[in-house]
Amino acid sequence: MSLLPTDLVETLQAIRSMGVITGAGVSAESGIQTYRGQGGIYDDEAEGDRTVEALSGPTLQADPDRTWRVVAELACRSVAAAPNAAHDALVEIEDALEHFVLLTQNVDGLHRMAGTRNLIDIHGDVLDTRCMQCDHTGRLTPEQARELQAAPICPACAGTLRPDAVLFGEMLPTGKLERLRQEMYERTPDLVLIAGTTAVFPYIAEPVLLAAQAGLPTVEINPEPTEISNFVRWSLRGPAGRFLPAMAAVITEAGEQ
Repeated sequence: MSLLPTDLVETLQAIRSMGVITGAGVSAESGIQTYRGQGGIYDDEAEGDRTVEALSGPTLQADPDRTWRVVAELACRSVAAAPNAAHDALVEIEDALEHFVLLTQNVDGLHRMAGTRNLIDIHGDVLDTRCMQCDHTGRLTPEQARELQAAPICPACAGTLRPDAVLFGEMLPTGKLERLRQEMYERTPDLVLIAGTTAVFPYIAEPVLLAAQAGLPTVEINPEPTEISNFVRWSLRGPAGRFLPAMAAVITEAGEQ
């Protein structure tokens, strides 16, 4: 029995482009805890509130050490993790199609580590840094991330570094929003897939919902139902590491024929 529905297989065999959106669930199989959903950080309401407050723009300005203590935990999880079957399958899909774009909410850098090229990391990367005084940019080494206990100092001006990632209460980067518009709306993919996210942010759900309204094929992969499950053509229940390799195999085989 095929893992994928027959009509989805037939659709995958015919597409030439794909837009993909991923969330924390894709990295869960690499051992990185999710935020929402079963077993996520926000399952514990008090812990979730503390995490959101620490990872906010106002807290960064008032107490950067507090923000960095939480960022250091996230960074340590990232450097200890490795791409999983879902990350690798998306690289295979990108290699097999004429056009591919991946929009991720994740800040762990695993998609880039796996080899994804056309990547929009809309929230940034937890290891990247930017000076709050002179805008000098850099990147923490794994050793620095593991030893971090307070806000790091800028090597250029001795100012305070911030994580070059979007914190709660901050605006999304305009350059990445423009890329999102060009890749998902101006150059509409043949199929839009969303995996490992509850899609609570409008800019995450919107590309899927607009594609569905336009009659384009849409796929969701998630262990639990979400707010967009009833709007997509195929909603596959389970981890991304189970379904994405099967989809990659279909697309790769079709490209070789």
